Amino acid sequence: MPIAEYELYKRLRLLGEGSYGKAYLVECISDGSLCVIKQLDLSRMSEQEKKDTLKEAKILEALRHPNIVRFREVYKTKKGKLCIVMDYADGSVFQRIFG
Repeated sequence: MPIAEYELYKRLRLLGEGSYGKAYLVECISDGSLCVIKQLDLSRMSEQEKKDTLKEAKILEALRHPNIVRFREVYKTKKGKLCIVMDYADGSVFQRIFG
């Protein structure tokens, strides 16, 4: 069975936070691209909320469309946080669509 290869990221800054987690702007070490890591604290969620969060990650992983921000990977940390990694879409995306 092959070992999964996960990317390494350098945290640049906090983008926002909510009741269950935080979103960070990060740099992908392998290619220098910018990504967002949505880090969710599963320990603060009910069982149903955990199921819904995992379902969200699976749906994002399956989506492939030019108008949807690209999913990169999902993983759990040793401290029990679920991390969903997506491409970074800066404000210029809004300008391209509505500008």
